[in-house]
Amino acid sequence: MPHNTTGRGRPRLESTDERIIQAALELLRSKGPSAVSIDSVAARSGVARTTIYRRYRSRDELMHATMEHLVDPAALAPDLPVREKLRWVLDRISDILENRVGPGGVAAVIADSDPEFTSALRARLATRLATLTDMVNLDITAGRLRPHIDADTLLGLLIGAYLAESLRFGLPRPGWTDRTLDLLAPGVVAH
Repeated sequence: MPHNTTGRGRPRLESTDERIIQAALELLRSKGPSAVSIDSVAARSGVARTTIYRRYRSRDELMHATMEHLVDPAALAPDLPVREKLRWVLDRISDILENRVGPGGVAAVIADSDPEFTSALRARLATRLATLTDMVNLDITAGRLRPHIDADTLLGLLIGAYLAESLRFGLPRPGWTDRTLDLLAPGVVAH
């Protein structure tokens, strides 16, 4: 059975660590950062409060560890035609907002109900979005996107389109990505 050792007491089981973080992520995604507490994570994970406190001295430490799992480093975009690369970016945005941060986390950021969470998430997103911005800038330099395009504005439009669709319909409707690209691509792709 895999485990980590801490130098004292029994070894830590990775499965226990995973259950704690998974429970915290589920609470964050569904209800926002205010729902994440040692007690709520214990109840959701089935891990004793004392066990959680052995790993995380406070809710802040638990939240910090949880945040490490929200946004992974951005992979480089595959070598695709621009329209398909825009689809790839929309898929990354969907993954971040739907599967990683979740509606509870997105709502907390929009409402700024937990400024510390908002700042921490924005800092983590900045690195991920910087990679996407660099990718857009490379396509501008290569002449695949129009030269007047601002990479941050383009990413903002894609994020905003996803959020608007989610606000209106819960999740993007079937075919939404294609319809979005049909509207956006003619304005940004170089001819």
